[in-house]
Order: sequence, then structure tokens, then C-alpha cells
Amino acid sequence: MSLRAQDSTPTDSIQSASSESWQDIDLASAQDATPQEAPVSEPLTGKEKAGVNLTWGIICILIGFLLVILSIFIWGEYQFFMSMQEVKRASFDADKTVSLFSEIAQQRSEFRAFWFDTLQLILLNVLFPTLTALLGYVFGTSRNAG
Repeated sequence: MSLRAQDSTPTDSIQSASSESWQDIDLASAQDATPQEAPVSEPLTGKEKAGVNLTWGIICILIGFLLVILSIFIWGEYQFFMSMQEVKRASFDADKTVSLFSEIAQQRSEFRAFWFDTLQLILLNVLFPTLTALLGYVFGTSRNAG
């Protein structure tokens, strides 16, 4: 390697290239530009406003339901770990400890499967189709201004 290649760093070459590109800009022919005004539609009618309010209501119910299911899952995991700690603290023989651990693990998997199936049933069969229908109504009834 030559001495010149060792002294050069990538940041020096980037800085010199960016300063040269700024010097090439012709500001004499620049013009002021003002943005166009955004089109404002008419206020919503009663039916459209009701559709929007229903849609927001369904979204709030959906979020609330998800938070409830999440708290149930967290509570289930907490109960699982607390029961594991109790079994670990108790002085059982090895066979009884293994059977208790396997029973607790099976109950945990059944608990999670039940609540996951419930979540899936309510979300996929009730809330999402209702939300889809309401969103279709809201966007289908909106008027285009031209």
C-alpha cells in the first residue's frame, strides 16, 4: 500500500463529493412554490356519521377484547409458574414430582388451547366480518368530489 492510500479515509472522500455537488446548484433560477390547497369534502350526512361511529365502536370492542384475552393469557402463565414453584418447593419423591409437572403442563396446554380457540372463534366469526361490513359501508357511501 502506498502512503497516500493509507492517509485517505472514506469519510474524507464523501465529504469532498457532497460539498462539490452543493456548489453546482444554480439558485438564480429558483422560484417560490406554494402548495395547493387540499380538497375539503362536504360534512358527513347522518348515515355516514353513524357508519363511522359504528366502525370506531367495533374497533374499540376489538381492542378491548384483545386486551382481556391478553390479560387472561398472562394470568394463566403466572398461575403456571406459581404452581411450578410450589411443586419445586414441596418435598415429594421423584416419581410424584414428575407426574405433577406433567399434569400441570397438560393443564396449561389445555387452558391455552381453550382461550386461543375462543379468541379465534370470536375474532374470525364475529368481530372481523362486522368490521369488514361496516368499513365497506363507510367507504362505499363516501362521495367523490369529481
